Amino acid sequence: MKRNIKLLSLLALSFVIFVSSCKPEEKSEKEKKIEELKGTWNIVGANVLDEALSGVSITFTVEGAAYSVSGLQTFIDANLNHDETLAAEGTFSLNDNLDVVSLSPGGDLTIATLNKETGDLTLSYQAPFPKGTDDPTSITLNLELAN
Repeated sequence: MKRNIKLLSLLALSFVIFVSSCKPEEKSEKEKKIEELKGTWNIVGANVLDEALSGVSITFTVEGAAYSVSGLQTFIDANLNHDETLAAEGTFSLNDNLDVVSLSPGGDLTIATLNKETGDLTLSYQAPFPKGTDDPTSITLNLELAN
């Protein structure tokens, strides 16, 4: 009887160790940041424009680290894409500091603020403005998470 209890105890202990070793892995900081970026963000303004910008949105997806832009022509018409910072679609990656989104095709966008809880995202980049022949200037985009 003692032998059966000892054997059952060892079996139960082995089961507990096995189950505890199977818990899901923690997400890396990069995975967490990508998850935070995930969604459709409406561009509502740019620091170089006198009026609000509407009809342009960027969607980031986790699967394949892909992005797409709707309303790209509105962005181009506002003279915000002389260096082709945005393309209609492509992939994206984050740098090691998790503060720069590199678009391919496209350019680099620096993340100034990102708060998914409040739905606020601020991105900045360097590009000629208002003409393609002008010197590059810092352009800051204000985005809101689409509902």
